[in-house]
This record gives sequence, C-alpha cells and structure tokens, in this order.
Amino acid sequence: MAAGQGCCEVRSALQKFRYAATGRWAVSIRTYLVLVFPFGFLTSIEREELLNGVGLTRAATIALAGELSASLYLFVAQLFLLRDRKEKLQPLWRCTFVWGSTGIMRGLFTALYAQWAFGYGASLYFRLPSAALYTSVALAVSAFYFGTIDRRRLETQALNSLGGVLHEERFQLNLLEVPKRQEVLSVFEAQLLPQVLTLRSGIQKLLAGSTEDNNHGLHKLLIQSQDISKALNVKTQQYVKSGSGFLDSYKSDVQIPYWSHLIPRIISIRITFLLIVLGSASSQFSRNGIKGVAAGIISAIFVVTVLAPVSILFKRSQRHRNLLLLMGFAGAFSVQYFFNLLQPTLGFHLNHPYLPWYSGIKSVYGVYVASVIASLLVNISFQFDSANRKGADISSEIHQLSLRDELIEKTVFDTRFGTLQGKIAGVTMALHLMESQSLGEISSVRKKELLESANVLLGQSMSAIELMTLEAL
Repeated sequence: MAAGQGCCEVRSALQKFRYAATGRWAVSIRTYLVLVFPFGFLTSIEREELLNGVGLTRAATIALAGELSASLYLFVAQLFLLRDRKEKLQPLWRCTFVWGSTGIMRGLFTALYAQWAFGYGASLYFRLPSAALYTSVALAVSAFYFGTIDRRRLETQALNSLGGVLHEERFQLNLLEVPKRQEVLSVFEAQLLPQVLTLRSGIQKLLAGSTEDNNHGLHKLLIQSQDISKALNVKTQQYVKSGSGFLDSYKSDVQIPYWSHLIPRIISIRITFLLIVLGSASSQFSRNGIKGVAAGIISAIFVVTVLAPVSILFKRSQRHRNLLLLMGFAGAFSVQYFFNLLQPTLGFHLNHPYLPWYSGIKSVYGVYVASVIASLLVNISFQFDSANRKGADISSEIHQLSLRDELIEKTVFDTRFGTLQGKIAGVTMALHLMESQSLGEISSVRKKELLESANVLLGQSMSAIELMTLEAL
C-alpha cells in the first residue's frame, strides 16, 4: 500500500513537472540568456583554464564560442522541434531531448573550437559531461519554475476575468430584485399592517366589554397581534436595507511585472539549496571529481542552515528587509568563504579548490537568483489565491441572491395571494362573530373555541412572517 502511494506521488510530481515545463517556457531565450548562460559561461572559463593552463582571455574566447554555438543550436532546435509550444504542451521526451542535446552541443562545440582555433585536444571526456549536466538540468529547472509562474499568471488572469463576469451577474440580479422588494414592501404597508392594526383595535374593543372567561384568550390575541406588528416592521426594515448592498465595483489585482522583483521579497531555502548543488555538481565534477561534488553539497547544507533564521525573520518582518537581505548575502558569502579555507581540515583534500572569495561570490549569486524566483512564485501565488477567494465570495453572493429571489417571490405570493392574509382575515371574522348580535347570542363555549382557533391562526401567521426573513441571506 505504501509502495502504491509512493508511486502515485511520483506520478503526480511528474505530471506537475510536465504541465509546468513543457509549455511555452519549455525553451525561453530570455531565461537562457539571463539565468543559464552567465553561470554556464563562467564554469566553461574555469574548465578551460584548468584544462589547458591558458590565460583568462583565451579561456573566455573558447568558452564563448561554445556558448554562442549552443545558443544558436537551442534557437534552431526549439524553432523546429518545439515550434507550437505556445499553443499546447509538448511531449516530455522532446523537451528533454532539446535540453540534453543543447548541453552536449555546448561541450562539443567548445572542444571543436579549442581544437580548430588553438590546436588543443578535444578532451570530450572532460568537457562533455559537465557541460551536458549543467545545461540540461538548468534548462529543465528554469522551464519548470518559470512555466509554473506563467501558468499561475494565466490562471490568475482567467480568475480575474471570471470575477468580473460574476460581479456583473451579481449586479444584474440585484437590479432584478429591486421591483420585487418594492412589491413586498407595498403589500406590507398597504395591506398587512393596516389589517393587523384593525385586528388589534377589534381585540381591544372586545376586551373592554368581555367577561373574565374570555379575558385570557383575548389578552393572548392582543399580545400576538402586537408581536405580528413588530415582526412586520422588522421585516419592512430588512427589505429596505437589503437593497443597499452589492454596489461596489470589482477590482482585480494588477499583476506585477517580472522586473519589479529584481530586489527579492523572500529568501528561499529550497531553491537556494537546489541551485548551489546544481552549480557545485556542474563545476566541481570536472575539477575535483566526486569528492568536489560532495564538498559542494556539504557547503550548500551549511549555507542554507545559516540562511534559515534570516529567511524566517525576512518573512515576519515588514521593516528592515533590505538589511536582512544584505545579512543573508553576507552570511552565505562568509560560510562559503570559511568552508573553502577549512576544506582540508574537514577531510576534503581537493586537487583544484576554488579561491575562497570567488566561491563566496558564486554562492551569493545562487542565493540571489533563487530568491528572485521564489519572490515571483510567492507573489503570483498570493494573487492567484486572492483572485480565487474573490471569485468564490461573489459566487456565494450570487447563490444567496438566488435564494433571496426565491424567498421574495414566495413572500409576494404569501402576502398578496397566499394564506397569510386569509389567516389574519379569519381571526378578524372570528372576532366579528363574537360581537355580532344579528346571529343571536353565542355561547361562552363557542366563544372560547373561536378564541382558541383565532390564537392558533395568529400563531401560524407569526411563523409565516418569521420565514420571510432576509437576515440569513
């Protein structure tokens, strides 16, 4: 059972990745040039310096040739293999092929240019693995995160559009309700309230000349008639006030553009760890092998451990965020700097270790890029939740308006054509019978029965009026 659950979770994660990474952001020249290219170019320079012992200028020339060739290949590959990615999701295998082959072309053309221009050996075993690993994984990661962001932006736009439509529907329903409320109010004021007032006057007249046998029943009738008058007044106020709602305009949140997050609004721990491990695996493997990759992973753990409390303070504090951000960068730089100094002491005797200050700067770069991506994710998730909540609120109000419409229509029928007026009229008729002389003297037993029936009818009338309430809606 646990194995089945784990399989479902893996399938769900793969499906989530496919939906996010195989759409229009499966390949983006913008994200490639801004995120993938700079760090890849840097690691290529490091690799060429180490491989051929050349200076920075020649190493940068060889690395640039590989990067430009890979960029050209990526442009052509996405143009033919992923040309309709903006309209529909692409097969995952095709996207994976483009990502992986771009990395291979990057390493291959770097080797070919070094051999053709300067006569160096191809050394494909040294150039290809790190170039293919970094480029393919970096393209996949950027496609996933920016695909997730873009998908949420589209969903948020759709929710905002739906919210506007629902708001208009709510407004129209409220307009249709106005004449029905006015009809109920006219019935209350022109028919029911005068009828109850006449009934109360008749009860008071009978009380003035009644015997002790009928006093109790007449007093009960009087109290019920007074309660009905109060209830009708309350319902009148409810129907008047209920017409003052739903007059606000729908306001959707304006989506914040990507460039506005150049100053991060959150320090990400998980994405930072992922990027530092990716950078370490791609750069250290060609320099120091498995031991270098292990050292990079350990350093990533130390960096995120120091960043964790700063990240918590950054989320909770609305003030001094810039200071906390600088503290996070300084913490990442310091940890990486001292870790590089203490690597031999910790058991990592690397053949080609990085300079401490250089390694610290790369860690800060990783923290910064991860925090920008996380800020975009958090902001668009917040806007999505806000739009979803607004739409749900308006849908609930539309449902309430539908229920109100049914209740108002029922109230119109009950007050104008239904049994409510008939019951009150029945009580009035019973009182007339009790004081009528044309039909002869009514016995005390019969008067008592009439009073009991009248009290029951008024009680039923009161229950019917209470059901007309709009407070719960």
